[in-house]
Amino acid sequence: MRKELWMIMWVMVVAVSGCGSPKDKDSSDFLKLQKDDHSFANFNEVRVKHLSLDLVTDFDRKVLSGSARLEFDNLTQSEVLVLDVGNLEIEEIILDNGESTTYSLGKESDILGQALSIVIEPTTKWVKISYATSPDAKALQWLSPEQTLGKEHPFLFSQSQAILARTWVPCQDGPGVKFTYDAKIKTDSNLIALMSAENGTTKSADGVYTFKMDQPISSYLLALTVGDLEYQRMGRNSGVFAEPQMLDKAVYELESMQSMIDSAEALYGPYAWGQYDVVILPPSFPFGGMENP
Repeated sequence: MRKELWMIMWVMVVAVSGCGSPKDKDSSDFLKLQKDDHSFANFNEVRVKHLSLDLVTDFDRKVLSGSARLEFDNLTQSEVLVLDVGNLEIEEIILDNGESTTYSLGKESDILGQALSIVIEPTTKWVKISYATSPDAKALQWLSPEQTLGKEHPFLFSQSQAILARTWVPCQDGPGVKFTYDAKIKTDSNLIALMSAENGTTKSADGVYTFKMDQPISSYLLALTVGDLEYQRMGRNSGVFAEPQMLDKAVYELESMQSMIDSAEALYGPYAWGQYDVVILPPSFPFGGMENP
């Protein structure tokens, strides 16, 4: 049972060497990045530094819809911002002066998606993109109730790694671009939404959840899950989310988690990401696990 449980774990708050750290330099340092063959973004001309998401889940249509507001530094007084998108339905793009702007979509690639080129002014500080995802967005897995352990409620989880964040968020989808973010997610009142950020631990009566990540991360570490989950605190800065039917087994499996954190902190200092929580996804989760800050 322990082996099977570990195979369906999704680690929401793990900092590993390949994922950067809170002390990594962010876009304000204006470091010139090497060419990224897997991104269309013009990050050496205009670099995103903060993302604000406002999205609604629609389990019937299997889409997320709402807006993404991207703040950026215009490093070269450019008149265009280029983002990565993957099969997104763009409705409107507004500049920080409140006016709509023009945009174009590049040639579509099965692997890379498309370039979204947005006309901006040299003084523009942010753009707000109203959009919706596709029902077959590569980063989003919509589970029917039958695919969960509880068999009563639908479930959603994202997998943005390696270059799939662009299929649910318009962004500069490369590991060299790091940004902070905040988000508001509206979902069904009998479900809870979680993200790779500061999370609440109980369901909201109105189905609205807010999140904040104050440390710059790469787009592939953007993560969202929505489902019938409950939380058990494991220690001063650790805990586990799981379906109610799995929670006791998850707590047993992870009973030594806080002591491992304490031992690591005794050697290397305080855990830099604050809270270390684990989400146990339904048995149909197809990966061994995923670390998200």
